[in-house]
Amino acid sequence: MDLTPVERETLTQLQRGIAIEASPFLQYPLPEADVVRLLQRAQEGGLIRRFGGVFDSRKLGYRSMLCGVAVTEKKLEAVAGVICQHAGVTHCYERRPLAGEQDYPLLWFTIAMLEEQFDAGMDALRAQWPSVKFLALPALQRFKIDVVFDLRKGVSDKSGSKPYCPASDSDNGHRAVLTDRERTLVRLVGGDIPFTAHPFDTIVQKVGMSVMDVLGILRRWKAQGVLRRIAPVLYHRKAGFTANGMCVWQVSGDVGPFGQRMAARPEVTHCYQRPRLPVFPFDLYAMIHAGSRDALYRKFEKISGDCGLRGGVLLFSTREFKKSSMQYFERDK
Repeated sequence: MDLTPVERETLTQLQRGIAIEASPFLQYPLPEADVVRLLQRAQEGGLIRRFGGVFDSRKLGYRSMLCGVAVTEKKLEAVAGVICQHAGVTHCYERRPLAGEQDYPLLWFTIAMLEEQFDAGMDALRAQWPSVKFLALPALQRFKIDVVFDLRKGVSDKSGSKPYCPASDSDNGHRAVLTDRERTLVRLVGGDIPFTAHPFDTIVQKVGMSVMDVLGILRRWKAQGVLRRIAPVLYHRKAGFTANGMCVWQVSGDVGPFGQRMAARPEVTHCYQRPRLPVFPFDLYAMIHAGSRDALYRKFEKISGDCGLRGGVLLFSTREFKKSSMQYFERDK
């Protein structure tokens, strides 16, 4: 969709998170009414996928994992179809190396479930395809997880987004204790919030709380890290980032310094340490986006060189089977 420079600036700022206020659209380059119209038009034009809360799933009691699936070409679509039906699966991609002919898993997905349901849920998913090898790759450290696409410059934006404090996917020491009403609030805020000058009003009506009480809870969650931000989430392809890939490296020694260096790169939207596996011996993972395959590979080579990493592999996302946001506490409905 066509956007003016000031509209691009506004949408870039909005992705960093709106103020948790009754009227959150008063601090942008455009007047409040124009901000609301811009969001509505961007959603109608397919640029915005969702407008709502982005939560730290671990602090809500969820466990998440990246999985690679060693599947043949013949079974690829059938296995992907089964995986995508699982409510906890948010992303599912076919990925292939841009260079070389290595025999790496073709199918990759991320899954999240409540901690107490996770092992049984994964066993049930594996049981549907007992002949297929699933690679379990939980995050050992998280270095960066926030995503802002800079619509002004065509690169991922790091201003206003700090690298994520390293933590493992199994770190539940700070799990929030939520009331039934607060779980309902998580579900509502984590869904689609209407584009109005007072976007929290609809949530207030549904949860049966006052505006001040809702805002107070959301501010507390933000301070505790339970809620990362409330923002529009863009379709990266519609935003001009038509190519994306998962980069992996095998680090000699401590992964931490390399992860922190990688997280500081504006080209990188996600960065993790994951366990090395015999069939996939990499431990540093990063996601990058670009406008073309060639540009993506150039970014991969540049960040590899700048960060002192060798022998990495770029797995290009050739097909998107599923991309959605996590739906929390759906069984509470």
